[in-house]
Formats: sequence, C-alpha cells, structure tokens
Amino acid sequence: MNDFFLALNGTSKYEEIEVRQVLVSELDQWAQFAEPVRLKLNLDFSSENIFEVFEDFKFQILMICSLTSDVTILKPDILNNKNKLIELFKVVIDVNYAYFIQEINNKNISSKNHTWFDSFQYLISKGHRHSDILNYSFGAFLEYLKAAQRNERNSLLTMGNAMRVSYHADKNAYSKYVDNMKKA
Repeated sequence: MNDFFLALNGTSKYEEIEVRQVLVSELDQWAQFAEPVRLKLNLDFSSENIFEVFEDFKFQILMICSLTSDVTILKPDILNNKNKLIELFKVVIDVNYAYFIQEINNKNISSKNHTWFDSFQYLISKGHRHSDILNYSFGAFLEYLKAAQRNERNSLLTMGNAMRVSYHADKNAYSKYVDNMKKA
C-alpha cells in the first residue's frame, strides 16, 4: 500500500467485507491476537506458510479479521469456509502490512529504555497531537515517526554545517553565508 493509503486510513474489500487498517488506539487489543501470528509468519507470506499459520492460530486469525473488518457483514459462509477465511486474512495482512513486516524484536533490548510514550512525545514535539496519533493507522504512525526522524537528522546536519562554516569562516564570510541562507 502506498503513502496515501496509509495517511488516509484507507480500506480494502474482500467480497462484501470492508477491511481496514488497525489504529494505534487499538494496538493493545489487536496485538494480543496478531503478535503470535506475526511471529509465526516470520516475514514469510507465502500461501503455504499462511495456510500453516492458519491451522495453528485459527482463533487468533478469526479475532484479527473481526477487529479489522465489518463484522456485521461477515457471513457464515466465510466463517465456515477455510479457503475464504484464509483469503480474507490475506487481505487483512495486505491492508495491515506495516504491522506484519516488523522485524522480530531483539530480546536484548530493554523495554524500560523505550516506551510508546517516547514515540508519542517525539511526534508531539514535531507538532502532532496526542488524539491525532491515537487515530493514526499503525502504518501511518510508523511513517510519521520515520519522517520525523529524517527531519531531525536533516536539522542536525544543517546545524552542523552552519557550525562548521562559522568556525572556519571569518566574520564577513559567515555574514555572507547567513544572508544566503535567509534568501533560500
């Protein structure tokens, strides 16, 4: 899915069922079912592996599908048809690809060092609002976080370049540099 799909919290359809992206505010409930499935998939989205994961985690996959689809339209013929349910799950994976492609966490990293609040605070410091962040899809949240980090790196590079110019330039050359930066 592209950036606009993520930013607009886009949806996709399977037959008559609308499949949506999981929101940051729903991650707590979503992760209890999706995390074991994600770990078992282990970045292998082949039909064979999805079928094997389905056999091992049918209940979790049913819950994942119900949390991200229009349950009132979910028909018994899909619930009772393994192939249709697997196809629906493939659409859920496609729509929520950002969640399922995460690398497996390194157990050596202490969760006490980094929390969700750190990520929220970082985005808030870049102008995002808490209520907006909670309503971002997980994919949009990750992309906004990456964009904020790129912005921060670019700002640091710019400041570093300015410091280097000011250190190596005489007063007139630095004044000229500052004037050129104001024009840009």
